[in-house]
Amino acid sequence: MIVLTGHKVYADLTLIINLLMDAVILWAAAKLAGFKFSYTRIFFTAMLGAIYAVGYLFYPMNIFYSFPLKIIFSCFLILLAFYPQSWKDLKRAFQYFYLINFIAAGAITGFASLTAGMKHINNISILWLLMGVIIVIGLGKWGQKYLVNRIIPQLLNYMVEIKFNGHQCSGSGFLDTGNMLRDPLTNRPVLIAEYAWLKNFLPLDLIEFFETGSSETEILSFAANSTWADRVRVIPFSSIGRHNGLLLGFRADEINVSLGDRNICHKNLIVAVYRSKLCQDGHYQMLVPAEILQSG
Repeated sequence: MIVLTGHKVYADLTLIINLLMDAVILWAAAKLAGFKFSYTRIFFTAMLGAIYAVGYLFYPMNIFYSFPLKIIFSCFLILLAFYPQSWKDLKRAFQYFYLINFIAAGAITGFASLTAGMKHINNISILWLLMGVIIVIGLGKWGQKYLVNRIIPQLLNYMVEIKFNGHQCSGSGFLDTGNMLRDPLTNRPVLIAEYAWLKNFLPLDLIEFFETGSSETEILSFAANSTWADRVRVIPFSSIGRHNGLLLGFRADEINVSLGDRNICHKNLIVAVYRSKLCQDGHYQMLVPAEILQSG
Protein backbone atom coordinates (compact mmCIF):
# COMPACT_ATOMS: atom_id res chain seq x y z
CA MET A 1 0.00 0.00 0.00
CA ILE A 2 1.44 3.35 -1.07
CA VAL A 3 0.21 6.55 0.57
CA LEU A 4 1.39 9.87 -0.80
CA THR A 5 2.54 12.45 1.69
CA GLY A 6 3.15 16.14 1.30
CA HIS A 7 1.25 19.43 1.44
CA LYS A 8 -1.70 18.02 -0.53
CA VAL A 9 -2.90 14.47 -0.81
CA TYR A 10 -5.24 13.51 -3.63
CA ALA A 11 -7.44 10.46 -3.20
CA ASP A 12 -7.73 9.92 -6.96
CA LEU A 13 -3.95 9.96 -7.42
CA THR A 14 -3.50 7.55 -4.50
CA LEU A 15 -6.12 5.28 -6.09
CA ILE A 16 -4.43 5.28 -9.51
CA ILE A 17 -0.92 4.70 -8.14
CA ASN A 18 -1.98 1.82 -5.88
CA LEU A 19 -4.09 0.30 -8.65
CA LEU A 20 -1.08 0.31 -10.96
CA MET A 21 1.39 -0.99 -8.38
CA ASP A 22 -0.93 -3.70 -7.03
CA ALA A 23 -1.75 -4.87 -10.57
CA VAL A 24 1.87 -5.20 -11.71
CA ILE A 25 2.92 -6.82 -8.41
CA LEU A 26 0.12 -9.41 -8.63
CA TRP A 27 1.02 -10.03 -12.28
CA ALA A 28 4.71 -10.45 -11.44
CA ALA A 29 3.90 -12.79 -8.52
CA ALA A 30 1.83 -15.00 -10.83
CA LYS A 31 4.60 -15.03 -13.46
CA LEU A 32 7.25 -15.98 -10.91
CA ALA A 33 4.99 -18.64 -9.39
CA GLY A 34 4.51 -20.03 -12.90
CA PHE A 35 0.76 -20.50 -13.05
CA LYS A 36 -2.03 -19.18 -15.25
CA PHE A 37 -4.00 -16.13 -14.21
CA SER A 38 -6.79 -13.83 -15.35
CA TYR A 39 -5.96 -10.21 -16.16
CA THR A 40 -9.55 -9.28 -15.30
CA ARG A 41 -9.31 -10.79 -11.83
CA ILE A 42 -5.94 -9.14 -11.27
CA PHE A 43 -7.43 -5.77 -12.25
CA PHE A 44 -10.42 -6.04 -9.91
CA THR A 45 -8.22 -7.37 -7.08
CA ALA A 46 -5.82 -4.46 -7.58
CA MET A 47 -8.77 -2.06 -7.57
CA LEU A 48 -9.90 -3.46 -4.22
CA GLY A 49 -6.37 -3.00 -2.87
CA ALA A 50 -6.29 0.58 -4.17
CA ILE A 51 -9.61 1.38 -2.49
CA TYR A 52 -8.21 -0.05 0.74
CA ALA A 53 -5.22 2.30 0.40
CA VAL A 54 -7.47 5.32 -0.17
CA GLY A 55 -9.39 4.46 2.98
CA TYR A 56 -6.21 4.97 4.95
CA LEU A 57 -6.23 8.65 3.99
CA PHE A 58 -9.51 9.16 5.85
CA TYR A 59 -9.25 6.61 8.67
CA PRO A 60 -5.51 6.12 9.39
CA MET A 61 -6.07 4.99 12.99
CA ASN A 62 -8.81 2.50 12.15
CA ILE A 63 -8.21 -1.08 13.32
CA PHE A 64 -8.52 -2.25 9.69
CA TYR A 65 -5.11 -0.66 9.03
CA SER A 66 -3.34 -2.41 11.89
CA PHE A 67 -0.44 -4.69 10.93
CA PRO A 68 -2.26 -8.04 11.49
CA LEU A 69 -5.25 -6.97 9.42
CA LYS A 70 -3.00 -5.69 6.63
CA ILE A 71 -1.48 -9.18 6.41
CA ILE A 72 -4.94 -10.79 6.46
CA PHE A 73 -6.14 -8.40 3.76
CA SER A 74 -3.14 -9.19 1.52
CA CYS A 75 -3.90 -12.91 1.93
CA PHE A 76 -7.46 -12.18 0.87
CA LEU A 77 -6.18 -10.34 -2.22
CA ILE A 78 -3.99 -13.30 -3.22
CA LEU A 79 -6.94 -15.66 -2.75
CA LEU A 80 -9.22 -13.40 -4.76
CA ALA A 81 -6.74 -13.03 -7.63
CA PHE A 82 -5.59 -16.63 -8.00
CA TYR A 83 -8.16 -19.03 -6.54
CA PRO A 84 -8.71 -21.96 -7.34
CA GLN A 85 -4.95 -22.61 -7.48
CA SER A 86 -3.74 -25.19 -4.98
CA TRP A 87 -2.88 -24.05 -1.46
CA LYS A 88 0.78 -24.74 -2.25
CA ASP A 89 0.63 -22.40 -5.25
CA LEU A 90 -1.25 -19.76 -3.29
CA LYS A 91 1.39 -19.89 -0.57
CA ARG A 92 4.11 -19.45 -3.19
CA ALA A 93 2.24 -16.52 -4.75
CA PHE A 94 1.93 -14.89 -1.31
CA GLN A 95 5.69 -15.23 -0.76
CA TYR A 96 6.47 -13.73 -4.16
CA PHE A 97 3.91 -10.96 -3.58
CA TYR A 98 5.73 -9.77 -0.47
CA LEU A 99 9.19 -10.35 -1.92
CA ILE A 100 8.33 -8.14 -4.91
CA ASN A 101 6.78 -5.54 -2.61
CA PHE A 102 9.99 -5.33 -0.59
CA ILE A 103 12.16 -5.16 -3.72
CA ALA A 104 9.99 -2.43 -5.25
CA ALA A 105 9.86 -0.43 -2.01
CA GLY A 106 13.63 -0.71 -1.63
CA ALA A 107 14.19 0.34 -5.23
CA ILE A 108 11.91 3.37 -4.90
CA THR A 109 13.57 4.45 -1.64
CA GLY A 110 17.04 3.91 -3.04
CA PHE A 111 16.31 5.81 -6.25
CA ALA A 112 14.75 8.62 -4.23
CA SER A 113 17.76 8.93 -1.93
CA LEU A 114 20.11 9.08 -4.91
CA THR A 115 18.17 11.73 -6.79
CA ALA A 116 16.68 13.91 -4.04
CA GLY A 117 18.46 13.10 -0.78
CA MET A 118 17.20 11.23 2.26
CA LYS A 119 15.30 14.21 3.71
CA HIS A 120 12.93 14.23 0.72
CA ILE A 121 12.16 10.53 0.54
CA ASN A 122 8.74 10.92 2.15
CA ASN A 123 7.62 13.03 -0.81
CA ILE A 124 7.24 10.19 -3.29
CA SER A 125 7.21 11.44 -6.87
CA ILE A 126 5.67 9.87 -9.95
CA LEU A 127 9.15 9.37 -11.41
CA TRP A 128 10.22 7.21 -8.47
CA LEU A 129 7.04 5.17 -8.62
CA LEU A 130 7.58 4.67 -12.36
CA MET A 131 11.00 3.26 -11.53
CA GLY A 132 9.34 0.81 -9.13
CA VAL A 133 6.84 -0.26 -11.80
CA ILE A 134 9.64 -0.87 -14.32
CA ILE A 135 11.53 -3.01 -11.81
CA VAL A 136 8.43 -5.08 -10.97
CA ILE A 137 7.66 -5.63 -14.67
CA GLY A 138 11.27 -6.71 -15.18
CA LEU A 139 10.95 -9.19 -12.31
CA GLY A 140 7.78 -10.63 -13.80
CA LYS A 141 9.17 -10.86 -17.33
CA TRP A 142 12.67 -12.20 -16.67
CA GLY A 143 12.62 -13.15 -12.98
CA GLN A 144 11.25 -16.66 -13.41
CA LYS A 145 13.84 -17.57 -16.06
CA TYR A 146 16.65 -16.23 -13.88
CA LEU A 147 15.21 -18.00 -10.82
CA VAL A 148 14.95 -21.35 -12.59
CA ASN A 149 18.25 -21.16 -14.48
CA ARG A 150 20.50 -19.48 -11.91
CA ILE A 151 19.16 -19.14 -8.37
CA ILE A 152 17.49 -22.54 -7.83
CA PRO A 153 20.39 -24.58 -9.30
CA GLN A 154 22.81 -22.77 -6.98
CA LEU A 155 20.60 -23.42 -3.96
CA LEU A 156 20.06 -27.09 -4.81
CA ASN A 157 23.60 -27.99 -5.92
CA TYR A 158 25.90 -29.82 -3.50
CA MET A 159 29.49 -30.96 -3.71
CA VAL A 160 29.57 -34.76 -3.61
CA GLU A 161 32.58 -37.01 -3.12
CA ILE A 162 32.38 -40.70 -4.00
CA LYS A 163 34.96 -43.25 -2.83
CA PHE A 164 35.09 -46.77 -4.24
CA ASN A 165 37.69 -49.45 -4.94
CA GLY A 166 40.54 -47.17 -3.88
CA HIS A 167 39.37 -44.31 -6.13
CA GLN A 168 37.96 -40.95 -5.16
CA CYS A 169 36.03 -38.55 -7.41
CA SER A 170 34.27 -35.28 -6.65
CA GLY A 171 31.58 -33.43 -8.54
CA SER A 172 28.37 -31.46 -8.27
CA GLY A 173 25.10 -33.12 -7.37
CA PHE A 174 21.63 -31.66 -7.90
CA LEU A 175 18.94 -32.30 -5.29
CA ASP A 176 16.24 -34.31 -7.05
CA THR A 177 13.13 -34.74 -4.91
CA GLY A 178 11.64 -36.90 -7.68
CA ASN A 179 14.45 -39.46 -7.47
CA MET A 180 12.70 -42.41 -5.84
CA LEU A 181 15.15 -45.13 -6.92
CA ARG A 182 15.98 -47.68 -4.22
CA ASP A 183 18.35 -50.58 -3.92
CA PRO A 184 16.12 -53.68 -4.07
CA LEU A 185 18.42 -55.52 -1.62
CA THR A 186 18.67 -52.91 1.13
CA ASN A 187 15.79 -50.53 0.27
CA ARG A 188 18.20 -47.61 0.63
CA PRO A 189 18.09 -44.58 -1.72
CA VAL A 190 20.17 -44.59 -4.91
CA LEU A 191 22.30 -41.74 -6.25
CA ILE A 192 22.46 -41.34 -10.07
CA ALA A 193 25.73 -40.33 -11.77
CA GLU A 194 26.77 -39.69 -15.38
CA TYR A 195 28.78 -42.43 -17.05
CA ALA A 196 31.19 -39.94 -18.68
CA TRP A 197 32.06 -38.50 -15.27
CA LEU A 198 32.76 -41.95 -13.75
CA LYS A 199 34.36 -43.55 -16.78
CA ASN A 200 38.02 -43.12 -15.77
CA PHE A 201 37.41 -44.90 -12.47
CA LEU A 202 35.45 -47.93 -13.74
CA PRO A 203 36.89 -51.38 -14.58
CA LEU A 204 37.40 -52.25 -18.26
CA ASP A 205 34.50 -54.69 -18.53
CA LEU A 206 32.11 -52.08 -17.13
CA ILE A 207 33.42 -49.49 -19.60
CA GLU A 208 32.97 -51.95 -22.46
CA PHE A 209 29.43 -52.64 -21.33
CA PHE A 210 28.48 -48.96 -21.55
CA GLU A 211 30.54 -48.18 -24.68
CA THR A 212 29.00 -50.97 -26.75
CA GLY A 213 25.49 -49.82 -25.94
CA SER A 214 24.46 -53.14 -24.43
CA SER A 215 20.71 -53.51 -24.00
CA GLU A 216 18.82 -53.84 -20.75
CA THR A 217 18.27 -57.54 -21.40
CA GLU A 218 22.05 -58.06 -21.05
CA ILE A 219 22.31 -56.26 -17.71
CA LEU A 220 21.40 -59.26 -15.57
CA SER A 221 23.92 -61.59 -17.21
CA PHE A 222 26.64 -58.94 -17.08
CA ALA A 223 26.01 -58.24 -13.40
CA ALA A 224 26.56 -61.90 -12.53
CA ASN A 225 29.85 -62.19 -14.46
CA SER A 226 31.41 -58.75 -13.88
CA THR A 227 34.77 -58.31 -12.17
CA TRP A 228 32.75 -56.12 -9.82
CA ALA A 229 30.17 -58.80 -9.13
CA ASP A 230 30.32 -58.04 -5.41
CA ARG A 231 29.64 -54.35 -6.11
CA VAL A 232 27.29 -54.34 -9.11
CA ARG A 233 23.56 -53.85 -8.59
CA VAL A 234 20.65 -53.89 -11.01
CA ILE A 235 18.23 -51.06 -10.20
CA PRO A 236 14.65 -51.26 -11.55
CA PHE A 237 12.94 -47.98 -12.47
CA SER A 238 9.82 -46.60 -14.09
CA SER A 239 9.38 -43.28 -15.87
CA ILE A 240 6.79 -41.59 -18.07
CA GLY A 241 6.17 -43.82 -21.08
CA ARG A 242 8.56 -46.46 -19.82
CA HIS A 243 7.94 -49.23 -17.31
CA ASN A 244 10.14 -51.97 -15.91
CA GLY A 245 13.38 -50.30 -16.97
CA LEU A 246 16.77 -51.31 -15.56
CA LEU A 247 19.84 -49.28 -14.58
CA LEU A 248 23.23 -50.73 -13.80
CA GLY A 249 24.83 -49.45 -10.62
CA PHE A 250 27.59 -50.22 -8.15
CA ARG A 251 28.12 -50.04 -4.41
CA ALA A 252 30.27 -47.12 -3.29
CA ASP A 253 32.44 -47.51 -0.21
CA GLU A 254 31.62 -44.00 0.94
CA ILE A 255 29.62 -40.98 -0.25
CA ASN A 256 30.19 -37.57 1.31
CA VAL A 257 27.81 -34.66 0.67
CA SER A 258 28.90 -31.15 1.66
CA LEU A 259 26.14 -28.95 3.07
CA GLY A 260 28.45 -25.99 3.59
CA ASP A 261 28.68 -25.96 7.36
CA ARG A 262 28.79 -29.76 7.72
CA ASN A 263 29.28 -32.98 5.78
CA ILE A 264 26.99 -35.97 5.58
CA CYS A 265 28.63 -39.35 5.11
CA HIS A 266 26.95 -42.53 3.84
CA LYS A 267 28.62 -45.90 3.49
CA ASN A 268 27.71 -48.62 0.99
CA LEU A 269 25.13 -46.63 -0.96
CA ILE A 270 24.45 -47.59 -4.57
CA VAL A 271 25.41 -45.29 -7.45
CA ALA A 272 23.33 -45.91 -10.58
CA VAL A 273 25.18 -45.13 -13.82
CA TYR A 274 23.32 -43.04 -16.41
CA ARG A 275 24.63 -43.31 -19.99
CA SER A 276 23.61 -39.81 -21.16
CA LYS A 277 24.20 -36.36 -19.69
CA LEU A 278 22.07 -35.36 -16.73
CA CYS A 279 22.64 -31.65 -17.33
CA GLN A 280 23.33 -30.34 -20.82
CA ASP A 281 25.24 -27.29 -19.59
CA GLY A 282 27.36 -29.35 -17.19
CA HIS A 283 26.25 -27.66 -13.95
CA TYR A 284 25.98 -31.03 -12.20
CA GLN A 285 26.93 -34.67 -12.81
CA MET A 286 24.75 -36.41 -10.24
CA LEU A 287 21.16 -36.52 -9.02
CA VAL A 288 21.04 -36.65 -5.24
CA PRO A 289 17.91 -38.07 -3.55
CA ALA A 290 16.60 -35.86 -0.75
CA GLU A 291 16.71 -38.73 1.74
CA ILE A 292 20.50 -38.91 1.84
CA LEU A 293 20.75 -35.24 2.88
CA GLN A 294 19.04 -35.98 6.18
CA SER A 295 21.52 -38.15 8.08
CA GLY A 296 24.42 -40.42 7.36
